[in-house]
Amino acid sequence: MQRTYAERGLVVVAVNLDQERALADEFLREFSPHFRIMFDSKGALAESFKVSGMPSSFAIDRRGVVRYRHVGFREQTQAALDSELRALVAEK
Repeated sequence: MQRTYAERGLVVVAVNLDQERALADEFLREFSPHFRIMFDSKGALAESFKVSGMPSSFAIDRRGVVRYRHVGFREQTQAALDSELRALVAEK
C-alpha cells in the first residue's frame, strides 16, 4: 500500500507493541517492510486508539481524523481496504 499510494500522499506507519525490541528487530530483518515502524512497548498508542484486537488498522485522513478502522485481516477485505485508501488519497 505504501508503494502504491505514496505519490498520492499515503504514509503507512506500523506500531509494534512487543515488550522486547529484539523480537521486533528479528521480524523486521526477515520481512524488510517498506514503511515506517514505531515501537510502543508500553502500549500508549494502542490505548489512545482503543485497539481491541490485533492486527488493527486505522485510515486517517489528511486532517488527522480516523475515517476507517479494521480489526484483524482477511484477504476477502483487501478490495474494501484498497477502495477506502483510494478514496482518502483522492481527497484534497
